[in-house]
Amino acid sequence: MYKFAIRNRAYQDKTVGYLYYDETEETYRIEIPPDVKSAEAPMILSDFIQKGKREIDSRWSLRWVQERVTPPERQNIGQILKNNGMKFYSEFPLLLKNQGRSCQDECYIEQIG
Repeated sequence: MYKFAIRNRAYQDKTVGYLYYDETEETYRIEIPPDVKSAEAPMILSDFIQKGKREIDSRWSLRWVQERVTPPERQNIGQILKNNGMKFYSEFPLLLKNQGRSCQDECYIEQIG
């Protein structure tokens, strides 16, 4: 099991969530600390905070991850995989390579524990 802090550079690198990845099940799960405000979190997490939910199931956690990596239907995905030393598409290695960064916000992931 991998554990990552989801940090927001716009808020002095505040931890706005924890991303868990179970490599045997290939599933993700996100937990949001109780002190995180919706404005401090990336969009999907912000929606959950506004609904009073702090634990995000594997389906929505995967969606959050998928928003932060190159999609498999990208026109030049073969070249992207080759450039990253990958033989097949998988979100997890791509997520690690770009530290979970997105052009939509200032968040990134950092492995902990």
